[in-house]
Amino acid sequence: MTRALALAALLAAALGAGPLRAEPSLWTIEDGSRVGFQVRQSGAPVEAWFERFEGEIRFDPAQLETSRLWIEIETGSVNSRSSDRDNTIRSRDLFDVETWPVARFEADGFRHGGGEAYEARGRLTLRDMTLELALPFALTIEPHPIEAGAEQATARGEVTLLRLDYGVGQGQWQDTSMVPNEVLVRFEILAKRPME
Repeated sequence: MTRALALAALLAAALGAGPLRAEPSLWTIEDGSRVGFQVRQSGAPVEAWFERFEGEIRFDPAQLETSRLWIEIETGSVNSRSSDRDNTIRSRDLFDVETWPVARFEADGFRHGGGEAYEARGRLTLRDMTLELALPFALTIEPHPIEAGAEQATARGEVTLLRLDYGVGQGQWQDTSMVPNEVLVRFEILAKRPME
């Protein structure tokens, strides 16, 4: 066996001795996407959304094993329609945006639950805490309503987090009698890719 053939054989073995699969398509997040949360304060529902976030989505329903994504949220961009409440949310006792300005969800595992149901498995980092998180979502992929030759994916979902697990609640905010430990995170992500 020549040296070149031996090197090729070694490389094939290292790659699993199988054909290389194309990387899943890159989806571009579109305007109209939303990420936010709902919590109760003194028994009344409070809804807030983040005005700034970005991410990268490489996803293909036929290649779930190699699909992945990350989303980064600027926690200081929170908008609950009350400047006083937003300043409290940004404070050191809650998000502490000066120390930890970004929350990040990163997923490298996906499961299809049938129909439109999927689950992204990854890690959420908020403040100084990173925890495993399974994120359920419903996915539809259709021809893009505006851009010819493109597809639009819509992913909608929600998951309940325990804020104290992430340190969101220091001092008086550790008390859950005014604001419960449970926080409902909601999202709707619109993304596009060229049709294959």
